Amino acid sequence: MGLELYAKIEPFLGFEQEKQKLYQIYIDKLQSLGIKNFLDLGCGSGTFMQLALDKGLEPFGIDLSTEMVRRCQNKGLKAKAIDICDMQERFEAVTAVFDVLNYIEPKHLERFFDCIAKRLPIGGYFLCDINTLFGFEEIAQGSLILDQETVCIGIDAEFDREKLMTKFILFEQKDNCFTKSVDNIVQYYHDVADLKKFALQLVDIDLISLYADQSDKALLTFQKGR
Repeated sequence: MGLELYAKIEPFLGFEQEKQKLYQIYIDKLQSLGIKNFLDLGCGSGTFMQLALDKGLEPFGIDLSTEMVRRCQNKGLKAKAIDICDMQERFEAVTAVFDVLNYIEPKHLERFFDCIAKRLPIGGYFLCDINTLFGFEEIAQGSLILDQETVCIGIDAEFDREKLMTKFILFEQKDNCFTKSVDNIVQYYHDVADLKKFALQLVDIDLISLYADQSDKALLTFQKGR
């Protein structure tokens, strides 16, 4: 998956208003559950963690992209480039914000949930959002060209009812020439019923409309039982 290329492209994509709305929904949920410290899985550049920190919470971030982790650390945030399955620490909650779960291939979901469960105490929470079918079919797929002074970005996304294939093309100006980078990202549609089969108990679902009047995301709250 093109994590490092996406890290270069991400600052140009916008959607800041939608992101802030989703981040606040997470903050409200964490506070309503009485959560203080949490692990942010797939923390990206740390914008959500910074908001959580400003609200009095204690986030720690992990991401597979070393570039994203570097950005977090440059902001003074606690973050590490590591797979959650390789961690040892425990947290009151784990979050996976802005489609993180949709990047997990269905055959790897059981192991993914097992690794999250090991990072939680009894009664701990896992909060994640997933794209609804409407979100994939009507919002996520399509084409986009962004032409800036020193970069040009092409994005083409196609959904086939099971997965969203997104191709990224980046042209970057260096001295008097442009360099081209190409990579692909795959996101998978997950039915909520399938996610209930794993190590954590689904205790709440909040439908969210970020880009349209119809729900394009669902915030899922899981809890670790005995």
